[in-house]
Amino acid sequence: MNTKTALITGSAKGLGRAMAIHLAKKGYDLIIHYQRSEQAAIQLKQELEALGSKALVQQADVTKEADVKRLMDEVGKSFGKLDVLINNVGNYIKKNIIETSVNEWHAMLDSNLNSTFYCIYHALPWLYKSSKENTRHIINIGFASLGQSTAQPMVAPYYIAKNGVLILTKSMAKELASKNINVNMLSPGVLENSESKPVHEIPKNRLATFAEFNHVLDMLLAPEGQYLTGVNIEVAGGWKL
Repeated sequence: MNTKTALITGSAKGLGRAMAIHLAKKGYDLIIHYQRSEQAAIQLKQELEALGSKALVQQADVTKEADVKRLMDEVGKSFGKLDVLINNVGNYIKKNIIETSVNEWHAMLDSNLNSTFYCIYHALPWLYKSSKENTRHIINIGFASLGQSTAQPMVAPYYIAKNGVLILTKSMAKELASKNINVNMLSPGVLENSESKPVHEIPKNRLATFAEFNHVLDMLLAPEGQYLTGVNIEVAGGWKL
């Protein structure tokens, strides 16, 4: 029971996978969540177990509350508690706002904002089960430039949904601080696996590596970072300032 547990949504591939491997090396047990990438999730489980971690693979569509409740119930059955929840799922479309359909609009809100709320809501009972002596963590993954309230014609629904997550992050942080649960946001810019790579727009003139992102994650999870809650940290190399 002394081993810390972490659930990362969308952890079979990309940034989620990189965070899972990083936390396993730090001694965490992991819940690997996927929606469609079953083989990648199974392969990751084998990698994490080779590192000495206990790993649970769970499929769920986090845009559906019933799926999220089932996911969290399985976490409870397997581990009895949760120490870290990282809400990493968040699809986006690159499309002009006036050409965005109603279904696409709802899909962006469901994937980014609603899924984050569902996961926090159903994870809280298991976060409460973990030792109150240790700070527990909810970390929501955002997007560079949140909070600026600027026009985003090609990613407007995604940007609006992520700004909703930012407000949710701050609201939850205030509510949960007295329970020793920190709620923060990490907002990447253009990562090494990003589909679009506008390097010419980035003041640092290069992409962010997973290692650099995980370094900031470490800062939030470290004992010295326990006073940080309700903050949004951009890992973006100056992009979209």
